[in-house]
Amino acid sequence: MKVIIALVVLVVIGATLWLSNQGRVENPVSQTQELPVISRQQILTATDLVEGVKQGLQQDDDQAIDTWMSKAASVAREANIAKEDIDYIKSDAALDYVIFQAKRSQFNDAVEQAYYELKGIDAIKAAYPQAKDLYASADKLIAERDTLIEQIATEIADGNTPTNAERQSARQQWLKRYNEKQSQ
Repeated sequence: MKVIIALVVLVVIGATLWLSNQGRVENPVSQTQELPVISRQQILTATDLVEGVKQGLQQDDDQAIDTWMSKAASVAREANIAKEDIDYIKSDAALDYVIFQAKRSQFNDAVEQAYYELKGIDAIKAAYPQAKDLYASADKLIAERDTLIEQIATEIADGNTPTNAERQSARQQWLKRYNEKQSQ
């Protein structure tokens, strides 16, 4: 009987030790190794980097673009990210990626301006093939704008089918609101 009790006690102690170790997670990173505070992707998509490169593109200033990419590499070194990631940030592939993102941002800016200025976006789409996946949403935005203007024209026409003059008046109201927004 004493042997059975001793075996049960050993099993209980073993089970308790085993279960208590299940909650512990081994730290895969050694205590001396620091994790970077920022990733390569975060650096390459940072708003200030994309805006700086976008401005360099607008001014056709390759030196400004190179300066921004050097700043990105400097941030990567300061953040102590992996050497492979720093090398990538210095690469032509990273430059192409950032330029691609900057051109997509330029597309968005151009569509926004066309939206408020009551212009079409076909020429904008032709100028920015990098934003091909954004074309459908931009077309939808322009269609919604045109629907709003048509609703304004219908209100001016007191619910009747608007005339060209009423549509033109609605367009003028739209432009007036845009100009007021710009002056603020």
